Amino acid sequence: MVAWSMTSHWTIGVPFDVIMRAERQGGVFAEHCDTLVDINVYRLTYYFDKAGAYIAGGIGFMLAAIATLGFVLGVELFMALFMLAGPFSLVMAFSIRFAYRVKREGWRGELLRKKLRWRRLWNQVIGMVAITATTVVSVFYYLYTIGFFWGVDIW
Repeated sequence: MVAWSMTSHWTIGVPFDVIMRAERQGGVFAEHCDTLVDINVYRLTYYFDKAGAYIAGGIGFMLAAIATLGFVLGVELFMALFMLAGPFSLVMAFSIRFAYRVKREGWRGELLRKKLRWRRLWNQVIGMVAITATTVVSVFYYLYTIGFFWGVDIW
């Protein structure tokens, strides 16, 4: 819960309170918000321009390994790690895509803050779905371990 709370608070490295203060008070706060977005957009796009394919391949390999250890071999720790890391990688992929779009289209000011609020909303939606899915998987795993399914092999 804490991890998803932090993820929805920081949209591409910009805290939500900075976005809201820029909305309410404008002026120097709006400039600070735009500057923070510029810094984080540059940082994300720089690293993914240099090593994006390697990063994506490494994350994909790790997710596949964790999923295999968790759901094929039935190791509970790796199930939990996958249920946390899988949706986080999805949020990160959308954030990187968002950063490239900000860089390409040159969003500033009110439009940029509107897009940041939408990105934050979608991060929250992904988090809610991930928390629900994790709960469902953990309940099924618990029911399986206590013998509720009587010989049905789920894992």
